[in-house]
Amino acid sequence: MSSHAPSSQNPSKVSEEFHEQWVRRGESVWQRRNPFTPTLPVIIDGELIEDVERMNLEYPGDLYVTPVVHQSALALAAFADGREMLKRAREVTEDCELHQLLRHHALGCFDEGDPVRLVLDCYDGWNLHGDNKLRLFPEAMVPDLAKKKRKSFASATATWDNSIRSVDACAYPYSVSSDPWFHGTTHFINFRCSFNATTFGYTASSIRNWGTLPPEF
Repeated sequence: MSSHAPSSQNPSKVSEEFHEQWVRRGESVWQRRNPFTPTLPVIIDGELIEDVERMNLEYPGDLYVTPVVHQSALALAAFADGREMLKRAREVTEDCELHQLLRHHALGCFDEGDPVRLVLDCYDGWNLHGDNKLRLFPEAMVPDLAKKKRKSFASATATWDNSIRSVDACAYPYSVSSDPWFHGTTHFINFRCSFNATTFGYTASSIRNWGTLPPEF
């Protein structure tokens, strides 16, 4: 991933408020085990972050992201506070431009009102293929995918940890986190689309189908 290091005069475009939040989060017990490796631009407080690697070093706590539009392109809005992320995710649900961009990047999307299955299906192969499928029913969660066995000819101890390569469309929102127990970088998906995991660059060590429950972070 290419990046451009900010100059010493302008070490970061992160706002002071966001910086203070990150400092507080960094003092918590949990620090991200896996770095944030997005394949889309990252936006914080409306500003483009040019050096994600540096952000990983400076702000190692939990991170919450959701798809948004930035300068007519698909991007990820990042937050230190999960509630702020959820607020933003709800605001952009009806964004027509965002829906068009999602359709361009997705394997398939459904319009509101179209029937969509209630279960969340994850595959260990690209484009909704693979030797294994992990199904989550509404309100179901897997806090630690390393404890979820996965059949593999290459390994007798294979699990679903960091093995999700594509996700089928679901009627409900879902979230995937890079670390167990919903820590690390949490991607919140509130759109009825199927995706390859590389669309957002996420890895999954825990996952949740929110069903009819109000999402909480």
